[in-house]
Amino acid sequence: MIAWKPPGHWLKANRDAYARSMQFLETIVAGSTRMELKLNHQSLPRVFIQGASRRWYCVDTYAHYIEDYIDIDGEYREVKEVRWKMNIDAAAWKSDLVERNPFAVSLCMHPRQRSMNLPVGDQVAALALALQNDKTTAMRIPLLAQFIVSPRKELKGVYQFSEEGVILEEEVYHEEEYEGDDDLEAYFDDEMWALCQLHEAEENERQAASIEDQQYDAWVQRQESENEVFRSPNWHHDDEQIWRLEDTLRKGRR
Repeated sequence: MIAWKPPGHWLKANRDAYARSMQFLETIVAGSTRMELKLNHQSLPRVFIQGASRRWYCVDTYAHYIEDYIDIDGEYREVKEVRWKMNIDAAAWKSDLVERNPFAVSLCMHPRQRSMNLPVGDQVAALALALQNDKTTAMRIPLLAQFIVSPRKELKGVYQFSEEGVILEEEVYHEEEYEGDDDLEAYFDDEMWALCQLHEAEENERQAASIEDQQYDAWVQRQESENEVFRSPNWHHDDEQIWRLEDTLRKGRR
């Protein structure tokens, strides 16, 4: 018997619908030799199913509580509303699921959209029936077909079969544990590379400027030796001659 009780703010119609759906689930399980009903730590249903392929599945139901506001006697009050979550694990052997060893994998499956508004017991029952007839269900759900044909030894290290493909555990846990450090390391690597490039560029610019100054000084010396104005003993005291010389040198350098 399912021991979980709906929140007190649920309407009587919703509470009755929940109770009927759980009775329906219990009836479905009791009528099958390939299903077994247990309770999880929330006293909600955990159903073990053996499929037509002889593979095993576990549909585990959880109540996730969120804060919400509802109208009670004309006043809005804060309540803990329920959002249902169903985890589906699969394995080649039932013992893999019971022991939750590395050969058990997750299946990214959910009730059909049109079933989402049904009471939770009906949703669990629908999933259980679909998994019991897994060979037929696999014809419209490729990820289930991929799981069925995978050898047991190849399931070790697999985290989940999803619509996007097979997700390995090393990918999931590696990203969770090292993603931040890798990004930080890559950031510092990029920054150091940029700084090195900057310092190299500055050094090259200084060398180029030094060579250019040396060439300019040498050119000025040649011009001084060739220009008669430098023979005048007081040429550097004549501002007009100095500006004229500088203008001549700049034009010549261009």
